[in-house]
Amino acid sequence: MLPSNLARITNGSRYCSGVLCTPDTVLTCAHFFRDVSGTTFIWIRGKRLVYKELKIIPGTDVAVLTLPTRISIAPDELPTFGPSPLPGALTATFGLGGTTRSNSHFRVRHGRFFMRVPFAMSRDRKTKVRPAGWIFNHNAAVLGDSGGPVYSNGKLFAVQSMIMAPGGVNTHVATVALVDEAMIR
Repeated sequence: MLPSNLARITNGSRYCSGVLCTPDTVLTCAHFFRDVSGTTFIWIRGKRLVYKELKIIPGTDVAVLTLPTRISIAPDELPTFGPSPLPGALTATFGLGGTTRSNSHFRVRHGRFFMRVPFAMSRDRKTKVRPAGWIFNHNAAVLGDSGGPVYSNGKLFAVQSMIMAPGGVNTHVATVALVDEAMIR
């Protein structure tokens, strides 16, 4: 079910992940769109599209892309939203990081939710995430997983934002941007 609504967003050699939340909206990370030039493509369900509208949710690392056409998808293949889970809850992050350009390959990063935090920021201070959460992934999130949906108890509650890799060492800890259904409206 979940991979059928996973999206790959590309701009040149850069890419990130996203999730189709309604037949014409994709939820992803906002930091991907910083310093982007040229055409950005969304690959979803075998289609290559150019978004019609980009909405960055102010103060967050969340972006919503409005597609130029509706994607044919069954309602039960679209995510339902839920609250951030309790500390220690199991999580699953779906992303396309570290894979070939084909969007047919995805990775599931199984983990546990640490805690909700009011604010997180990247080392270069360009990416600000609020509200945020920290998760520990048993198989570490990697570049390209950003924007991928994060689920707990079968409910979408966040998108992957940043990996914590001090000195280039991936700690398996990731910052996620907490989301809710109101963001896609």
